[in-house]
Amino acid sequence: MVNATHARQLGIVQVLRTRTHVPVRDLAERFGVSDRTIYRDIDNLTAHGIPIQATPGRNGGYRLAPEDPLDPLTLDSDQAMRLYVLGFLDPPSADGTAEERGRAAGVSGTVQEVMRRLAQRIHFDTADWYWRDEGSGHLPVLRTAMLTGTALEITFRTKEGDQHTTLLKPYGVVWKAGEWHLVAARPTGPPERFRLNLVDRIQQTDLTFAYPEDFTVGQWWTAAMEDYGKGDVRVELHVAPAARAELLRLSLKSTSQVNEHDDGSLVIVLFVDRWEWLIPLVTSYGPDVTVTEPPELREAITAQLRHTLAAYESSEAQGPAPPDGLPHDDSRLRSTHGRHPGA
Repeated sequence: MVNATHARQLGIVQVLRTRTHVPVRDLAERFGVSDRTIYRDIDNLTAHGIPIQATPGRNGGYRLAPEDPLDPLTLDSDQAMRLYVLGFLDPPSADGTAEERGRAAGVSGTVQEVMRRLAQRIHFDTADWYWRDEGSGHLPVLRTAMLTGTALEITFRTKEGDQHTTLLKPYGVVWKAGEWHLVAARPTGPPERFRLNLVDRIQQTDLTFAYPEDFTVGQWWTAAMEDYGKGDVRVELHVAPAARAELLRLSLKSTSQVNEHDDGSLVIVLFVDRWEWLIPLVTSYGPDVTVTEPPELREAITAQLRHTLAAYESSEAQGPAPPDGLPHDDSRLRSTHGRHPGA
């Protein structure tokens, strides 16, 4: 059975696609709902990146932003991701195929054909991309909650293994480096990010919330990634020419410094909150990336490499154990995630 709200919102986008300006009253009459419902639908669509603009005047209404008309023949990867999150690029499910959902929403045959081609040609491997991501199973509930402004009760685990249950207002989801992240706010407080593969349960509630007008998930995420891991601890890395291209592809912070040398080597200076999380990243490059400071990081990496060498030289690891305080979570996977050695 097709979700009526889901189908109506897709229908609104299709109407806006075919006309330069549509009054709210026309949309309400077409879909048999109140003006207030249309306003709520528009808020949900714009919150998910659909470029809809309000038009002023006595007969004010809406139109697609002229600089981004959402041409179905030129969908870029970001727009394709939005369609996926909204459920229109999924394989056939209880809600029907993409074509069936499109017909229920009054989508033209041309757009239905484009959606069929997208579903045929675009695949988001949420079952196993680099490693298994269990969080993708939560997407159906999140889609409905985000589009309807419904609060959720979630139970999640911390990196330390503790379990917590909390009430959240879901603002959006982000797919980054093989993992889904939920961006949501508690009843009081700023937005936070939650890795979906650490979420054990998501339950819809009967509570609703108003999506903040000045909030954009993409902008918030960019700022959060810039702040994540930044601090006052200075780390200096010497990068050999063999690792130059790959290190330059890493996302550096605004405080980072890159000094290039004539022989192709680099010196990269980072300012981080903790140096421990750099151990798996630096050791994964072998001799091509070495730490010149701080000395504590050099000593920790040396101990780590000696311990690894001892494991190869003997059936029992006899070298000095890595110092306490090193990360014992999945930071090694995350720090090297998506890299292709020699690329």
